Amino acid sequence: AFCAGGDIKKFNECIEKGMTIPPEMPNRLHDMVETLRNLEKPVVASVHGAAAGAGAPLAITCDLVVASEDAVFNFAYARIGLSPDGSSTYFLPRHVGMKKAAEIFMTIPTYTAAEAKELGLVNWVVPADQLAAKTEEIAGLLAKGPTKAFGRVKKLLNATYDNTLHDLLALETKLICESSATAD
Repeated sequence: AFCAGGDIKKFNECIEKGMTIPPEMPNRLHDMVETLRNLEKPVVASVHGAAAGAGAPLAITCDLVVASEDAVFNFAYARIGLSPDGSSTYFLPRHVGMKKAAEIFMTIPTYTAAEAKELGLVNWVVPADQLAAKTEEIAGLLAKGPTKAFGRVKKLLNATYDNTLHDLLALETKLICESSATAD
């Protein structure tokens, strides 16, 4: 599986002891998410099997997602009485819209790779035996590309929802001018 989610056994141990989940558990995941988003290089997820619980937001945090036909996606938090984490409440509404995100979090469907692609959570769906080759193809294409420009693309995309048009245009001006001074 790509990632089946958090350590449910550990969660249960905490609950049985009358404790909450220790903040360091979700914070480790959140640190990873911020690192992936702030890398100045594209990040490609290669999803085989389940991307469930924390695995689903981990996949959609990546810039591009290649999934095998047998991959499944499930934001299963509510199934075990938890609210979402791992950036799912940040990225899922941006991919599918607020109403659809609410539906996904509250009705807890499991999506096939093809359905996830239709929702905009996945870029490519390939047969399982072609997953590694397709992922390597995309990674190779990106590695041969203008990596500094790709880093600036990520910076602009990350800023899209948190800025006014005027501020984003100013950032575009700044970054395109910086890009023109690179070897890219």
